[in-house]
Amino acid sequence: MDDRDPAPLSTKTGDDGTTGLLFGGRVSKTDPVIEACGAIDETVASLGLARALLDDDRLGGVVLDLQRGLFVVAADVAANPRARARLRPGLSRVTAAMTAAVEETIERLLAEEPLRPAFVVPGASLPSAALDVARTRLRAAERLLVAAREAGAVVDDVVLSYVNRASDLVYVLARRAAGRDEELSHGPEGSGTAAGPGADSSAGTEAA
Repeated sequence: MDDRDPAPLSTKTGDDGTTGLLFGGRVSKTDPVIEACGAIDETVASLGLARALLDDDRLGGVVLDLQRGLFVVAADVAANPRARARLRPGLSRVTAAMTAAVEETIERLLAEEPLRPAFVVPGASLPSAALDVARTRLRAAERLLVAAREAGAVVDDVVLSYVNRASDLVYVLARRAAGRDEELSHGPEGSGTAAGPGADSSAGTEAA
């Protein structure tokens, strides 16, 4: 086959309800690992929508970096457990350096514009709303990753740390994209609890 020939869209190997792991092996499409990877895929797509809506190239670049980092997460988690030695740091294996880079970005953005000391209601703008949707999907992915590990899958601590910090960063990006005109859920500014990394996502904010 010529390198320019398109790869077939369908291999038909998944018609039996299974899907392939990285480096070989097949599992059910309802396997906890695949459920987690599906939530990561949804997050990447949601971030893509947010990036398309953003008119700030700098923030768009941060979002793109997060999308690429989540591809690494998916590869790390979806690898055949017996072939993990073949994973490449930063490309198919999540590293502590990736988490540190996310933390540095959060610190830089918050130094420029601290979070408002109140719970906020998402929806101030299309980009910020899209980022908040991505944040909730990433929190769901985090929960599914924990569930997969509890079910016996190989999910390294560094993967969970990266996803946790990444969702914090998406929250910060959403607030930056919203500007200062967001609706507050608890009245005047200062009357609520800080709605940022550390609060519970079920309340419309973040979970540590």
